[in-house]
Amino acid sequence: MSPPRIILVVLSVLSCGEFDAPAVQVQAGPVPDKEVSAVLIQSRDKRTGNQARQYEEKFYNAIDPLLSKAMTTCTAKTPDTVWPGSIAFIIAKDGRVKRIMWSGDIPMGACVGEKLRSITKVPPPPEDNWVEGVGVANHSAAQKRTKTPVDRPIISNSSNDINALDKAIAPYVAKARATYPQAKARFQAGLPQGYQFSVWLYLYDPDGTREGSFIDVKKIAGGRITGTLSQADMLKTYKAGQTITIKESDIQNWLILRPDGTEEGNYVGKFLDHYKAR
Repeated sequence: MSPPRIILVVLSVLSCGEFDAPAVQVQAGPVPDKEVSAVLIQSRDKRTGNQARQYEEKFYNAIDPLLSKAMTTCTAKTPDTVWPGSIAFIIAKDGRVKRIMWSGDIPMGACVGEKLRSITKVPPPPEDNWVEGVGVANHSAAQKRTKTPVDRPIISNSSNDINALDKAIAPYVAKARATYPQAKARFQAGLPQGYQFSVWLYLYDPDGTREGSFIDVKKIAGGRITGTLSQADMLKTYKAGQTITIKESDIQNWLILRPDGTEEGNYVGKFLDHYKAR
C-alpha cells in the first residue's frame, strides 16, 4: 500500500506593519483559523509578485526538514482535513522570526504549528514584517478509499461560495506556482514517452461564467503556454480540443500524468476532490 499523501503548501504575502514583536522573544501560539486567514488575506494581491515567489522558495527550503517531519507525524495523529489549516510567520528584515501563529481550531494546523514553533531564524526577506504562510492538510483516510478521484466541476452562483472556494484553494495554488518551474524544466528537457504535462487555470466567458480548465501543454516560450484545452463543460466561448495560448503567470495548478494513470503535482485538483464548503 502506498504511503498516505501529504499535501503541504506555501504562500507569500506582505503584512502592513501591525505585527511588530519584541526584538528577542518569538511570540508563538494558536489562534482561531479566521485570524490566521485574515493575516494572509490582508495582502493577498502580493502573493503573485515575482519578489514574493523568489523569497518563498528560499523560505520553504530553509524550513522543509522540520516541516516535512512535522507533516509526517501529524498526518498519522489527526483526522482528515475538510478545511486547510494555516501557519503564518511574521519575519523581520534580518530573517528573525517575530511571531508564529497557527490555526488552533483545525487539528492538522494545530499539530504542525506546535512542531514549528522552535523556528526562530529564516533567510532575510525583502522587507521588514514579511509574512510567509504554510497551508497544511491531511487527506490520508480519503486516499485509502479512492485511488484516482474523478474531476468534477463545482457549480455555484453564490459569491460567498466562490469566495470560500478561492480561499480554500489559495494555499494549493501557491504550492503549484512555487513548484511549476521544476515541472516546466522537466517538460522542456523532454518527458518520457506517454507522459502528459498539463496546466490549470480559470477561463472566463464574457458574462463572467468561469471554469477551471486543464490545458495539455504543447509549447512554452516567451512567458506563454500553448496547448490543447482538455474540457470546457460550462463555457460557451471555449471548446474542448481547441488550441489556446495563455500567460504562464496565469496558471494556478500543474499536472504530470503518467501512462499508468498516476499523477505528479495537481495540488489544487487533489484538494478539490475532497473539498466541502464549510
